[in-house]
Amino acid sequence: MAAEKRKWNNRVDDYLNRKAAERGHVIAMARMGATALERGDLDEAEAWFREAAAGGDRVAMGNLAHLLRERGAPEQAERWYREAASAGDSHAMARLGNLCAGRGKLDDAEEWWRRAAAEGRVEAMAELGRLLFRRGEPAEAEHWAGRAAEAGDVEGMITLGALLRETDRSREAEPWWRKAGEEGDAAALVKLGHRAEQRNDLPRADSCYRAAAAAGAHDAAVRLGLLLHRRGELDAAERWYLKAAKRGDAAAMTNLGVLANERNDPGEATAWYRKAAELGSVPAYTNLGRLAADHGNFQEAEHWFRAAADTGDVAGRRDLEELYRNAGARHRQEF
Repeated sequence: MAAEKRKWNNRVDDYLNRKAAERGHVIAMARMGATALERGDLDEAEAWFREAAAGGDRVAMGNLAHLLRERGAPEQAERWYREAASAGDSHAMARLGNLCAGRGKLDDAEEWWRRAAAEGRVEAMAELGRLLFRRGEPAEAEHWAGRAAEAGDVEGMITLGALLRETDRSREAEPWWRKAGEEGDAAALVKLGHRAEQRNDLPRADSCYRAAAAAGAHDAAVRLGLLLHRRGELDAAERWYLKAAKRGDAAAMTNLGVLANERNDPGEATAWYRKAAELGSVPAYTNLGRLAADHGNFQEAEHWFRAAADTGDVAGRRDLEELYRNAGARHRQEF
């Protein structure tokens, strides 16, 4: 009975709200837009938000801008974010900063993030910290990233961790990586790190992977190991590979084999590659084949290259063909 009464009351509220909106009541229009958005009717939501925004409702302006941005109309979105931000909406200021940054207008982004941060918007503090860190202004970057991190913002924690590590204060950074791992989703942190690595923002990638690893993501430990490996920090890379390998990660075992091979220790390299191969690592197959070929063991090399090629691996197929060319036509087989 109580549920039926609530449904009846909601229908009455919706009816009255629609009537008020149709008579030009701005707040009612904004509510109608929000209701339409909740049920997934984007066209109706946009229409009501436009009406309310035209009537001066700054929340509707911000909602309209967000909807337009999601629909792929950044120029229209920017116009309404500016309207809302100019009317004093700090959330719109932060969003406008993000939009400007995404369009490469970093000076505008900084201006709006500073205004939003001054209004207490934590997400703007985090973005401002990131911008200043990338620009080489660590002192002010630490101030804003630190404020965001203290307020519980994961982005702020990641930036602060990266900044502290880059200024040789890794011990101070570690609690923030752990905290970011506790507060954030490990898989999302790995994706953030991967995107940062693609942009060649290596300090951020490092910080994201450390936070994800602190949350228990062994693939983050492997990615961090690879990042350190490429930077020449081999001892640190090995430590992260070992952490992942102890959890049964085949990629980490393969990479430990690579490290051992780079140290001219083929025995240890073979041992790690075999462990990884037992778990189905295709790169371990090809690496075992190459080690065998280097030592003149044609049959073993053929076995491992064929194992890789049979999975569809291009490198394994290429290595197998190269082996046949070098060893003679009598060993060639049809694929």
